[in-house]
Amino acid sequence: MKSYTTNQNVAFAEETWEFVVRSGSEMKQVRVYPETTYQEVLGLGGAFTEAAAYTYAQMGEEKKKELLELYFGEHGNRYNFCRIHIQSCDFALGNYAYVEDAADVALETFSIDRDKKYIIPLIKDAQKVGKDILFLASPWSPPAFMKTNGEMNHGGKLKKEFYGMWAEMVARFVTEYQKEGITVSRLTVQNEPNAVQKWDSCLYTGAEEAEFACDYLRKELDAAGHNEVKINVWDHNKERVLDRARESFATEEAKRVIDGIAFHWYTGDHFEALQQTRNEFPDKELIFTEGCVEYSRFASDNQTAHAEMYAHDMIGNFNAGMNAYLDWNIYLDDAGGPNHVGNFCDAPVMCNVAEDEIDVKLSYYYIGHFSRFIRPGAKRVLVSRYTEDIETAGFVNPNGGRVLVLLNRTEQPKNFTLAEDDNVCDMEIGAHSIMTLCW
Repeated sequence: MKSYTTNQNVAFAEETWEFVVRSGSEMKQVRVYPETTYQEVLGLGGAFTEAAAYTYAQMGEEKKKELLELYFGEHGNRYNFCRIHIQSCDFALGNYAYVEDAADVALETFSIDRDKKYIIPLIKDAQKVGKDILFLASPWSPPAFMKTNGEMNHGGKLKKEFYGMWAEMVARFVTEYQKEGITVSRLTVQNEPNAVQKWDSCLYTGAEEAEFACDYLRKELDAAGHNEVKINVWDHNKERVLDRARESFATEEAKRVIDGIAFHWYTGDHFEALQQTRNEFPDKELIFTEGCVEYSRFASDNQTAHAEMYAHDMIGNFNAGMNAYLDWNIYLDDAGGPNHVGNFCDAPVMCNVAEDEIDVKLSYYYIGHFSRFIRPGAKRVLVSRYTEDIETAGFVNPNGGRVLVLLNRTEQPKNFTLAEDDNVCDMEIGAHSIMTLCW
């Protein structure tokens, strides 16, 4: 068995261990039951925002290679599932839409040329390093002319008369990206549909999301030949994930058409609500689509706390039934941007563009304790632990290999005995450390 440990002093420090057979072992156990499996893991990754792509574009050629290897290389975090924004988001250089003319019902002026400047080149570079990357796409706002407030920012709602045109635009986005060699496998109806933001935003109720998905988006996707594209709703925080899932899946048609529920972390754990969402809708995908450390809420220099936020959330979400985990911006500049409304945030990899330097945060390594070892198609397995001081999530990969991630957020090292049947191994995880075991 191999163990890999990371904390503020080391990254992926490797050790080799041996199991012994000891049937009388009882105390301080972390027991793994690989025969008891739960949801399948689709993948892990982050977001190709315009901010990330612009930052990447400013770096030197050698640094670009390093940036790609960090996330997509075999010796990096092996990201295999990533998010794209449809039109602009807050982490864009400004508001933009693919169609600006309300009279253009035929979408003759539809253009993704803005995306071709930074976003698509970064994605194509990533595809050369990491093979078979899955893509999920989300809109932050329809064009301004389609909305009740007449702008892309500050909420507003999609006018009913534009439901069809907007659905057609989203389907067209999928088509145009496919022409670029980027196959979008999943969509969300709307990013954060319950929030009026100072940046690109649009409000929907759960019933409105279901109506848009069933009566408009699914039909336009099918008409454009994208029958395989899955539709997700909510794409917002976990405290209402169960409420919104119940609202959006209120009809049999919605249960048939909508494939999953997307969610974020900004209002806290709410693992119980996520678990009940999994219980009530067992055939639906649960995809974490966004989380980051916001400078408006957290100090920018506590790397251990930030890294532990990620690992704690990932473990809790996986244990509650999550199928995939997508971090937010993969790269940002050293100010936490660019962001067209000043909503600066941390990223696991940040760049000093002026000096052509890369700053790899501790959170990058903590995420890697999952993404480097858990392969697409893995199944979560039952893990039982003797103490809440050790947070754990276990998996069995498609090849049968076991993966166990352990997190210790306490000030003291913790001893434990790893056990599978009568095979045991006495181990220790250090204070404020994360450990991945593979056997």
